Formats: sequence, C-alpha cells, structure tokens
Amino acid sequence: MMRIATVMLLLALTGCASPGPATIEGECKLFTDPGFAVQGKRLQDKQWIGKTQETAIRVCGWNRPRN
Repeated sequence: MMRIATVMLLLALTGCASPGPATIEGECKLFTDPGFAVQGKRLQDKQWIGKTQETAIRVCGWNRPRN
C-alpha cells in the first residue's frame, strides 16, 4: 500500500518538474480581437466568453469592447 501511495505521489509531482511555456506569443496569435462585444445565449456561454475575453485583455493586450 505504501508503494502505491509513493508511486502516485511521484507521478503527481512529475508535472511540477517540467518547465512551463516559454512564451504566450503563439497563443495570442491563435485568437484575434473581434473588435466588438461577444454575447452568449446561455449563462454558461456568457461565463466562458467573459473569462476568455478578460484573459485576452489582460495577457494579449486586447482592447476592452464597448457595449
């Protein structure tokens, strides 16, 4: 039982040892600023759009849309 727990712990920690992405420049090139406020139909749509848009504003330097 102790071996299984040790192996599980080591597997969980191996992700921490790998280096993260060197730059986010490539991710910002994948998506372009739509230039207008994107609306969602359902609450889940609106929440996802809001999180994605706020991240792009903060990280990629998009302009905040006007309503």
